[in-house]
Amino acid sequence: MESVSNRVTTTLTWSNSISTSSLQIPQVFSIRCTKRLRVCCASDRTQKMTVSVTGATGFIGKRLVQRLHADKHSVRVLTRSRSKAQLIFPVKEFPGILIAEERDWKDCIQGSNAVVNLAGLPISTRWSPEVKKEIKQSRIKVTSKVVDLINGSPEGVRPTVLVSATAVGYYGSSETQVFDERSPSGNDYLAEVCREWEATALKVNKDVRLALIRIGVVLGKDGGALAKMIPLFMLFAGGPLGSGQQWFSWIHLDDIVNLIYEALTNPSYKGNLLVF
Repeated sequence: MESVSNRVTTTLTWSNSISTSSLQIPQVFSIRCTKRLRVCCASDRTQKMTVSVTGATGFIGKRLVQRLHADKHSVRVLTRSRSKAQLIFPVKEFPGILIAEERDWKDCIQGSNAVVNLAGLPISTRWSPEVKKEIKQSRIKVTSKVVDLINGSPEGVRPTVLVSATAVGYYGSSETQVFDERSPSGNDYLAEVCREWEATALKVNKDVRLALIRIGVVLGKDGGALAKMIPLFMLFAGGPLGSGQQWFSWIHLDDIVNLIYEALTNPSYKGNLLVF
């Protein structure tokens, strides 16, 4: 993968014939190094899917649902607040989207081709002991419920793919150490959360293809980390955004949505494949 400046976009195209051995992974992939990655998905032309999505009202989830709906896939929004989801996905703009509260998740998951699990309390807040507990439980509980519902689905109506979010927090943090996808887990609170989060997802039925995506900071003009963190970027980034010298990884909203979209249909995506 070529290094890029903040004025250059790297284009990386996958086809349905890709194998994991053909992926070009840099020998050193630092969490301090960031790149804008544009993914052109060959799977955009595949057959229509039925996809159940947790965390659909969040920053990434909203854009993913918009993308799936625009491409005529059937979307089932798994939520704990129907009223909130209905405000974000009004019927006039999103006809055909099914909004389901927890009591109806089982019926939604059964018969779906795939499940995308993005649920979790945002971490960009003050961490009191109570908030730290909720950050972890919000991820573990929903992931556990999704896995149990998938595993309990009869063969024939069981989803064949689970794309579950995790985070680069798995590696811990350091001002000097360089991390890549082969690095061991860290020893801090976020690393602990990520280990338990991933371990829960890994309990899914072995016949279900699991793709765990370790995500860093997601940036987009419509919200997410950018609005809250831009002063920190300027003070502590260690260099201009996209220069390759900043102390954290980031990815654009559209790019992470493209990656999730591709992971839904590309059989090469399994295990801990992607780190951003």
